[in-house]
Amino acid sequence: MKRLSDYRIIRSTEGCPIEKWETNQGEIVRCRTLISGKQTPSEGLTVGLAEISINAVVPQQGHSQIENQIYFILEGQGTLHGPSKNIRVAKGDTIYIPGGTEHHITNTGEETLRSLYVFDTDAFSDVEYNKKFPNKD
Repeated sequence: MKRLSDYRIIRSTEGCPIEKWETNQGEIVRCRTLISGKQTPSEGLTVGLAEISINAVVPQQGHSQIENQIYFILEGQGTLHGPSKNIRVAKGDTIYIPGGTEHHITNTGEETLRSLYVFDTDAFSDVEYNKKFPNKD
């Protein structure tokens, strides 16, 4: 039987490298992966922090990946763009995105939109995108 003390991971965002999704027009979103099997002693889940600034580039289309995904909005407000409808999201909202569903979130507020993201896979590098943002540099 595994003990909780065997799996305690405490990781500050300050120690995590920033990964950016950008186009030639500018930044769409920046991410910091907090829990990922190739960076931390973990398995089955990947967790990180995503930030969309108030002047972020709005992609013309979304992205999708094979894995299921959850977003928890920590700060700000925005719009979740899905294949059949758009939904307003704000601080405190939890969003479940089934694998294979095209989506993206835009910031519609007056502050940076921050969300926690979770994928049901061991490592961020294992996330298998069906469709990425266009013009990713």
